[in-house]
Amino acid sequence: MDGTREATTARLRPLLRAVQEALVAGVAVSQQVHRQHGWQRAADPHLDRQLVRRHAVEQLKPWRASIGEQLTFDVGDSGGENLGLPMSGLIITTDHDVVRVWHSDDGELPPADTAALRAFYQQAPTTQLALDGAPPAGNHLALLWADRAGVLSRFELVRPWWRGGRHPEADWRVDLLRS
Repeated sequence: MDGTREATTARLRPLLRAVQEALVAGVAVSQQVHRQHGWQRAADPHLDRQLVRRHAVEQLKPWRASIGEQLTFDVGDSGGENLGLPMSGLIITTDHDVVRVWHSDDGELPPADTAALRAFYQQAPTTQLALDGAPPAGNHLALLWADRAGVLSRFELVRPWWRGGRHPEADWRVDLLRS
């Protein structure tokens, strides 16, 4: 499995398109809810992102998207639906990749403040893999999004890696709105 930017983007192109469509639809749902109630989206950032995420996960069910950490959280839903933890992102697992979808106005990855995030970021950069000749055990990716006035303003695929400390680095990054 090739973890380079080009190979990963090509391999995930249908999934990335589906996520983009799901986020655009989710943003529209959030705008509609806020408009119906006369609320300002900027005053409700958590509710806004939750509505986007909740709608997107429904559209991404064919891709086996889940909300939150890969650990289950019982919310008492008799339908057996796992809605995850309240403010965590989406996780989509493919045969070769784990994609975590996060809102990010500034393009920064979430700090490695939890064991789950440190484990997710714990991967060698692709240049090191090419030199070592060792295939990666899995390709962990972050899909960062943001919107301005209801239009996606950020949609970036990032392959993070972590060498300790609080902040992960980007092995590579691709702006999917411009490619």
